[in-house]
Amino acid sequence: MRSHLQWTHGRDEHAVVERKQTYTEILVKFLVLVGLLYMPVLIFQWGQWIPFAGGGVYLLWELGRLNRAFGELADLWNEQHQQRRESARDDSLQ
Repeated sequence: MRSHLQWTHGRDEHAVVERKQTYTEILVKFLVLVGLLYMPVLIFQWGQWIPFAGGGVYLLWELGRLNRAFGELADLWNEQHQQRRESARDDSLQ
């Protein structure tokens, strides 16, 4: 699955990071997951912590995806700036 972020080139040295999924969507998914996991708790009288533990695992998964997406963007940014530095150095040597 690809990252949640998109790197949009701006003017000069600026870049904009756009999220493809809003925090509201993540919160709604969390609440739906907790609600779905709460049904077996009510039926089988299991522990009340189970739905929130499942929801917490989902939030940690989203956090990991966001972290990997920022890593991808940082790698792209560094690669682009390395190419610019090399071309500027080559131009100055000529």
